[in-house]
Amino acid sequence: MEDLPPHPDLPCPPPEKLNQRFILDEIRDYIKDFAELFPHVDLGILLDQITDVRNKNVNPETQIRQFLLAFKNTSTFKEAFDHLDAETKKKVELFRDGTSAGDIIGTRGFQLPPSPPAKHHFHLLDHIHSLFHRPQESEHQPSRVEAKIEPDHGKAPIVYEDAENKQPMKTYTDTPFQNWGENVKNTPRYTFVPTTVLGLQNVVKYAKANNFRVRCGGYRHSWSTTFSADKEILVSLLDLKEVTSVPDPLAIGPNSTPNGNQLKSIDILEKPKFLSSGKDIVRVGAAVTNEAFRRWAIHNKMVALPMDVILVEVTVGGVNAPICHGAGRRNKTISDQVVAIEYVDANGMLQTVTDPKQLKSAAGCFGLLGVVTHISFELDKMSYAILKPKKVPITLAIPPLQLSDVPVALYKNWTEKDLQAAKVDFENRAANDFYSEWFWYTYQSTSWVNTWNTTDDPQGAKEYPSSPGVFLQWLQGWIGGWFSQTFFFQHIPGHWQAQFLAIAGMSVLPPMLFDEGPVEYKTYLPDGLHFFRGIQNFRVRDMEFEIPIPALASDPSKPDLSIVQRAWWDAIKLVYREAQDGRSPMRLTMELRITGGSDMHMAPQFGNDHGTASIEVLTILNAVPEEWQAFKQKIADIWMSYEVAGKKLNARPHWAKEWQSLKVGGEPMQKYLKETAYKDQIPLFKAQLEEIGTKQGWTLQDIQKRFSNQLWDDIIYS
Repeated sequence: MEDLPPHPDLPCPPPEKLNQRFILDEIRDYIKDFAELFPHVDLGILLDQITDVRNKNVNPETQIRQFLLAFKNTSTFKEAFDHLDAETKKKVELFRDGTSAGDIIGTRGFQLPPSPPAKHHFHLLDHIHSLFHRPQESEHQPSRVEAKIEPDHGKAPIVYEDAENKQPMKTYTDTPFQNWGENVKNTPRYTFVPTTVLGLQNVVKYAKANNFRVRCGGYRHSWSTTFSADKEILVSLLDLKEVTSVPDPLAIGPNSTPNGNQLKSIDILEKPKFLSSGKDIVRVGAAVTNEAFRRWAIHNKMVALPMDVILVEVTVGGVNAPICHGAGRRNKTISDQVVAIEYVDANGMLQTVTDPKQLKSAAGCFGLLGVVTHISFELDKMSYAILKPKKVPITLAIPPLQLSDVPVALYKNWTEKDLQAAKVDFENRAANDFYSEWFWYTYQSTSWVNTWNTTDDPQGAKEYPSSPGVFLQWLQGWIGGWFSQTFFFQHIPGHWQAQFLAIAGMSVLPPMLFDEGPVEYKTYLPDGLHFFRGIQNFRVRDMEFEIPIPALASDPSKPDLSIVQRAWWDAIKLVYREAQDGRSPMRLTMELRITGGSDMHMAPQFGNDHGTASIEVLTILNAVPEEWQAFKQKIADIWMSYEVAGKKLNARPHWAKEWQSLKVGGEPMQKYLKETAYKDQIPLFKAQLEEIGTKQGWTLQDIQKRFSNQLWDDIIYS
């Protein structure tokens, strides 16, 4: 895209003025001067939007509709719109033309369409399959292991999913792979899409016979290079049919295989022999999506995971493998809920691990144990979330350790009484609430506070968001996805970009009106965990660290939450230091969740007895790469520098986020993780894997050869 000259009357704004009010005024004053550059954008509508927000005259439907109306004539909008299915197109058109979300959705509900990134990826696979798919061979064809296909023939080997060799697996040859965040690209030799356990076993047997490595992928939401590699094998847990099908909770019953896919089953186990806690155990296929699991849990109203990621467009296997987390200091990682792992080992044999000691490695092992088919979780009885979200002045949401930490642009003259009350409120929420989370959109004067508790009383519980609310959230995410790619967006200043994204993001987060009083929603626990349903539509860059919360010096039985305050405000101060030189590398949000520790050997939260500050910074894909990289490094240096009593806290990055380009003391992060951050855990991790292998007939060398890649070779095996 061509570069446009900067606006001659738009100097670099001073950092001390960079807040919502100043940026809105600047946009309002200058936006019409860009009319000749953006003839297909209705800048008058954007001006109305800015004026409404500036005057606190905000209606979420109006704000979202204004984006649609302002950009409806741009090629970027038209292309994104053309990729929607017919029914969704109709809904978008009705909404754009003035029909309310409630009238559009009515009582029928709104089922989330696949995100554009997911649909594009799996449509590509499906298209390639249609070009090269061969008719089903006779049952006398050789089995998978016996198939001899020369690489230069351009044909995929035949792998069968059934014992009778009548069901060939969908297979692709030399199909380019790209992760959701668009920072990992490779071309596996073969991509297999299995639907049966036997099929997976045959894939691994073929890989062993032909010296391939095997890695898995679902919705591809990891930013690290944990996937397959060039000329190796990728197992895709999903295909276009799976991502475009609405999960029917009625079809996911005991001992069922939805759409004939054994990897998408959900079963409640009756008193399994390997557990005596008395809690309910649910066996979940690795290809089950969070959306399917959410719908299943709410339909049955029996059990629920006590923690989960916000995303619904992600597989259970994909969430568990990199040891993901939810929120709440009492809640450990998702992998800590695992009581059984079923997997295909390096010999193609189906195995199960239930030993609690071994599960500390096996339940969070990045796919290094083998190809996981099913995961059994220990779940709690269904409970109900009492959501009380608030939009709070930034200084009172998480109070600074001293007022000098607050950038001038965000400063307000709060009294000592105000600050002390805010500190008590923050500490109570962080230490005690079942779920605790804070959002800050760049340069905004308010923070979104989402902390809540649960009840066992189902009276009055409703699905959340409502169906119209889900539609609005989906619209907001979908708009963000294409809006950030428009000619207009890519040529306005970075702080304008941040402001427009804040308008879109905050518009669908309750309370939605400036003059609205306290709000409260009672909903099912899974809905409380998955409160934001459209974020998968908007590709972002994302770096996250897990910072240990130390013990309070005056009372070692309590957490010292000042480290959380410090990490939060250090990031905000860095954003404003960058602005001094006209840089806005973080153009989206900072998000903070308080979580527990973990018993998983390779969890970043391991050993954090008083909890963890899970803090992440996000920006858009087309932010200036050099600026984003430098910003990531600077904030990582800050977060990793914290000490208590002269000893550094063991702050570590989230395995699935952006960290591989970082350095520690001039050395690659991989080396630091191996030699310092996980120097004690890696031997424990490998020892437990070795113990499992001794009992089940394989060695560490076997699983490295079959299931590792260069990243894990460097960290675990070198």
